[in-house]
Amino acid sequence: MLVWLNGRFVDARQARVSALDRGLLHGDGVYDTWRTYDGRPFALAAHLQRLARGTRRLGLPAPGAPATWDARTCRLLRRNALPDGAARLTITRGAAGSGPVPSGRGRPTLLLTVRPLPPALAALQSRGVAATLLPFARDAGPGWGALKLVGHPSAILGKQLALRRHAFEGLYVTPDGFVTEGTTSNVFAVARGTLVTPPADGSILCGVTRDLVLRIARRAGLRTREAPLSVAQLRRADEVFVTASTIEVLPVVRIDRAPVGGGRPGPVTRALQDGYRRAVVRAMR
Repeated sequence: MLVWLNGRFVDARQARVSALDRGLLHGDGVYDTWRTYDGRPFALAAHLQRLARGTRRLGLPAPGAPATWDARTCRLLRRNALPDGAARLTITRGAAGSGPVPSGRGRPTLLLTVRPLPPALAALQSRGVAATLLPFARDAGPGWGALKLVGHPSAILGKQLALRRHAFEGLYVTPDGFVTEGTTSNVFAVARGTLVTPPADGSILCGVTRDLVLRIARRAGLRTREAPLSVAQLRRADEVFVTASTIEVLPVVRIDRAPVGGGRPGPVTRALQDGYRRAVVRAMR
């Protein structure tokens, strides 16, 4: 697997960053991930805008123009013979002092990687997946939750716990019993014909796919509401699904040991899956 690192395409096994890179030492960096279709990035400008918000917050260099990263992504996909996959751009402060406060103006580290999509994604989208309620909230506090920071131990632990519980995704739960998002996804519930998702108030990641799904739902005439979502509400929901660039719209048919709705993807989820696919086709023409 080849990666793009600081202007060069190199074998991932040979790629090197400084032992003093602040992304390694302090998580001093941000990243974003976008989906590709037929060798081309999807919604790249929106992902770079979100990444730029993170670089501004940390005082890092802006990622640059979408056209630049479009070309680099396309070339990296071709070099890896991977037309459909996920691309990730990571930006760290580089080697700029090993203490908490950066010293000097080190050269930032820019790393672009690509990876395959989840195995059997189409089958998972068709039949749905299981999710588990995590016994902890996301580690990013208010004002930081909207950023994709390099350090995210709650996501690592949450994914590991989900795997042990034979679930595809783990859902964060706050101490007062509200579900906020998944470890790598946003969460939606359908209750009495209304599509509900936690508000993007700075405490959760404002997902690019989340925003697109909300627009699709509103154009289709569905009632939508951005509001806190309790565990009890989630368990009573008629339908539940999670969204992310890499998985699109993924039905959740079981939460821990309890089925969601009838234990199969519901009509609203199916309609939004279809609407999302049509939006991708239009954008990629």
